[in-house]
Amino acid sequence: MALPSSAHRTMIVAPHPDDDVLATSGLIQRVLADGGEVFVVFVTDGDNNPWPQRAMFRKIFVGPEELAAWGAIRRREALCSLDRFGAGRITTEFFSLPDSRIARMARSGDDRLTKAIREAAARFHPTLIVSPSSFDLHADHRAVSWFVHRALPEASIVTYIVHGRPPAGRIAFRIVLTDREQARKRDAIECHASQLLLSRRRFLGYAREKESFFLAEHDLVRIDSRFRERIADLRHALLAIRGGDPPPEPSGIESAADVEDRPGDVAGLF
Repeated sequence: MALPSSAHRTMIVAPHPDDDVLATSGLIQRVLADGGEVFVVFVTDGDNNPWPQRAMFRKIFVGPEELAAWGAIRRREALCSLDRFGAGRITTEFFSLPDSRIARMARSGDDRLTKAIREAAARFHPTLIVSPSSFDLHADHRAVSWFVHRALPEASIVTYIVHGRPPAGRIAFRIVLTDREQARKRDAIECHASQLLLSRRRFLGYAREKESFFLAEHDLVRIDSRFRERIADLRHALLAIRGGDPPPEPSGIESAADVEDRPGDVAGLF
């Protein structure tokens, strides 16, 4: 069956280069396989990444030149990874906003991201927006979720989680990847060599069989206080110290909208 029109023009919002392939590789492949279009916007260049930077550049202190070089590396890796799904078949845009500063932007009233998201959506005319979730432990992910829901209040939105546990009872749909789709996802993740430098096992762990997407969060998104941001950052850091395994799949009874879908039954996804 063909994908429904709600996924034919899918716009994915990634806080950092790599979040798109970690969370949505299966969805990307399904949309493209059915002749749809995919547009990925990267909010930051992921240049605030001190430990891998110190390891790669062999420096204790990382300055502006190294940060710029790292951002360029991560942009190239992002394009490499998406090319694994078909060179030139996915449209991309890099906003290059400050990494690890998106929550501060929200608190200060900096509206650049709201404007960028609206303008990108106006150009692409998406039928589905795929946003990070406000349940994610990473402050940038939660803040980006707030900006997306605020910028596009009437859009069809689903969310994804990269860091932390999924919200119980909010499943929208789940994709079960084929062996070939999993292999392509792994190949795409392999492009992010800067991230695999210190976290190879954790990153490749995302090339698993299932991808889960959750309901829109218009009623849940909010701006983090400095205290809440620091607490979540601590939880995120502790997760990384423990090895940062990918979040477990939701357990128990899911909503009626949940399906475990393979090619040939995609119309039941939405």
